[in-house]
Amino acid sequence: MAKTSVHEYRLAPPIASAAAWTGIALLVGCALALTGLPGVYAALALAVVVVFGVAAAHYPAPVMAVSIWCLGLCPFVWGLQTGVLPKLFGDESFLLLYLAVSPFLYLFTARSVCPGFNQLYAVLALFVCTQAVSFAIAPPDLIAYRNLMETGVLGAMLLVLVVNEMANSEPEKIGTTIVWLTTVIAALSIVERFVQRNPIAETPGLLTKLPYMSAQVVRLSQGVYRPYVTFFHPSEAGTFMALGVPFALGNWVRSRSSASVLVLAVIAGGLLVNDTRGAWAGVAVAIVMSGHNVWKLLTKVVPTGAALAGVAYLCFSNTPFMRRLSDPDNLYSRFEYWKAALRAFAGHWEIGVGHMQFQQIYLFYIHDLSNRVRMDLGTVSVVDNMYLTTLVENGLLGFIVQILLLLYLAVLLRQSRKDLEVCGLSAEASFVQCAQLALVTYAVSGMFADVHLFTKVTKYFFILMGLGLAAGARARKLRQGGRDSNMGISGVRIPVAG
Repeated sequence: MAKTSVHEYRLAPPIASAAAWTGIALLVGCALALTGLPGVYAALALAVVVVFGVAAAHYPAPVMAVSIWCLGLCPFVWGLQTGVLPKLFGDESFLLLYLAVSPFLYLFTARSVCPGFNQLYAVLALFVCTQAVSFAIAPPDLIAYRNLMETGVLGAMLLVLVVNEMANSEPEKIGTTIVWLTTVIAALSIVERFVQRNPIAETPGLLTKLPYMSAQVVRLSQGVYRPYVTFFHPSEAGTFMALGVPFALGNWVRSRSSASVLVLAVIAGGLLVNDTRGAWAGVAVAIVMSGHNVWKLLTKVVPTGAALAGVAYLCFSNTPFMRRLSDPDNLYSRFEYWKAALRAFAGHWEIGVGHMQFQQIYLFYIHDLSNRVRMDLGTVSVVDNMYLTTLVENGLLGFIVQILLLLYLAVLLRQSRKDLEVCGLSAEASFVQCAQLALVTYAVSGMFADVHLFTKVTKYFFILMGLGLAAGARARKLRQGGRDSNMGISGVRIPVAG
């Protein structure tokens, strides 16, 4: 009986792949034809998310570094008005993309969630809730809603993201990125001040597109106008730079090179022309606390600083810059803000008057204004103290949770640093110390400004805290992996699933 041969015809792999992609392309083309421009925009957005996700999956540290640079250097005015509550700002675009793709990174890659931070996540959730609860009694305020989402909500999400992502990467490498970002912002601050003081800026129409750099603004502010750079407020630019100073100091301690000295000089110049005294205080306290013998350092720094300040005052006492620094009106005005805030807190101590609502009620609490205080009551909008602002706007509960969060972050960073030092990981321990000093800078600067309302600064602060915690977590993970490997080599049985 003759056998019948059956021939199976199969498409070659290249032809099958081409046919599949052609079919997909036809489907996408039909979908775009039916949906029009919205479909095109959706397809482009999906493509961007996919490309970003692939990049984040393979290069998490560089992608995080680029996101931080975008946060610091993208002008605050750039953004997309969606017509609804969450306005999309350009400076956070990469961070939002990272948050969007992060769930898929843990579902479809070998990434694992960093253990040991459940208590921190609970404190963060409690912090966000206590910041938001005052909206129950406050009048509707779109700006306040957006500010809370940009600071408390997004900041907490970024801390969780950075801890888990950088624990799977090398967070110490981002320290160099932070140093150079701080240097660039400081250089821009110096350039802006030079442009403001330069007669060329008087040329009509030269700076029409950059009015905040014009010499006219300098004249209107009586010569004491401070650079905005890419930030909404000069104090925010100064605080942003101040948070990067510990990393620049750490870079100098490690290298002791002339380049690191030049970097410190540029950053110091940027802070000087920025003229944010709260940032100066934060940096000063952080530098003092970075030394091993604090009291010995104080005995040297305080007399030297006092002598230099005296010489500077004698030499430049007639300049607008020095007159502003020595003018007591600013200090007296702050005392009045603070007293009004305490009176308002006494009447709304449970949950406060509402996020960013102090400017709506402070006039009811200003009594017996001293004759020596020269202030325009119509321009008061903030308390100029992060802790008093939280007391009056979020109540006693919000204040307690805010302090709890700061203290808990300090405890976690201190423990991580000790563990790394015990293991002999000095580079990682130094990086964690930089994050500790950034926390000190933020906490001290908050005594002189409402830094928790600064959108760029608050997101940056949470990112830096996440980097510090991730460095300790990654070192513990690597140490645990090495210990398990040694146990297996020594003959101890390691359980294997299946």
